[in-house]
Amino acid sequence: MNVIIHIGPPKTGTSAIQKWLKDNTALLLQHGIYYPQHNEDSNGISSGNFLSVFEPFEDDFQVSPSRLNMLLSQAKAENCHTVLLSSEYFFSRLKPVVDAIASVKCIAYVRNPAELHESHYNQSVKRHGNIEQIRKAESLPMHTIKVLGEHAQLLSERLILRAYHEQLFVGGNIVADFVDALALNDDIIAAIGDVKIVNRSYCLEALEVKRWFNAYELGDLGNRLDRTLQAYDNGITAFSFVDRDQYNDYKRQSVRWIERLNEQVPFENAKALIELVREQQHKPFFRQTLTAEQCNEVLNFIASQDGDLLKRLAFCVYGQPSVKDTAPFTQCIFDLVPPRQALPSLNNYIVSCLKSKRNTTTREPNVLIDNYTNHKEFRFYAQQLLQSRVNLWAYWNAFRYSR
Repeated sequence: MNVIIHIGPPKTGTSAIQKWLKDNTALLLQHGIYYPQHNEDSNGISSGNFLSVFEPFEDDFQVSPSRLNMLLSQAKAENCHTVLLSSEYFFSRLKPVVDAIASVKCIAYVRNPAELHESHYNQSVKRHGNIEQIRKAESLPMHTIKVLGEHAQLLSERLILRAYHEQLFVGGNIVADFVDALALNDDIIAAIGDVKIVNRSYCLEALEVKRWFNAYELGDLGNRLDRTLQAYDNGITAFSFVDRDQYNDYKRQSVRWIERLNEQVPFENAKALIELVREQQHKPFFRQTLTAEQCNEVLNFIASQDGDLLKRLAFCVYGQPSVKDTAPFTQCIFDLVPPRQALPSLNNYIVSCLKSKRNTTTREPNVLIDNYTNHKEFRFYAQQLLQSRVNLWAYWNAFRYSR
């Protein structure tokens, strides 16, 4: 049984590849390739097939022989000659997999590290709660390239590297290029057509609004906010938070590292990728700040797409006064959603308390904070209401001060 693992790395179209593979398992079976089904979240994001091989162990994960044997048995039952797996989590945990499957082959993509630097930052805001502005790095982080080099030493010719750049993709998109790496016939590549964008990037304004909301404990509202902001397309889509001089220095560093990797493990289109990196133009530079008008436009878009979401987000802001108010965001949301609109109905409040398994906010309740002035009394009682217990006295006072 052949085993091929797509290991990413992160920010190289993994979500789009996994979405296509998951939706086309029957087609893959016709060509003798078994791709196990896996769950995905409401945004279409998934850990892929990681748990088809690994199992929880203490505070980490370990390769599971039983899961691996079950996987091979399922592929054999489907009369397949190849097991195909995909997960970015394999990228940082490849050694135990290689130890367990000596003949495993891996597919990975090489992306311009200068692009990766900002892409990783944007993803940290979008999906991992980062509230900080991007930091200037004198030496560009090269962890991904270094790990690819380590994997090349581990796998030798069993590591297939591909250039990640839209001008170099076979078939014009990342999915068609990946299918080409699997050596499937050209008819399948031609039939792929347009690929659904998964994990869509934010425009500048949406990214900054999300960074502001990250300062608050939002619970399950975070996923709803992410889905909504991905659909906002009325802002600045071509932007960089790195100035031109710094970007040009990053490009020089990127070229050197890609050249070193290609010397270590020559890969298809490496020289073309290096030239594209050299020629790549710097996107317009913007500072990480928004005007009140820009902020209001994003917040009004959220209201138009999911009015209940904006009200719940506003209540989180009201109810967490220990987070420092930030201009113009705080005032914009207070103007757009006054206290009476943000306060949930009594019925909804009680239902949410009964459903809640933990506190919405981890910050100390029942404490007056000196760093806020707007709607002070309402925010004091809203803070208490964000606790999971039912507090009718606090609700009455919040209602009283919400006028």
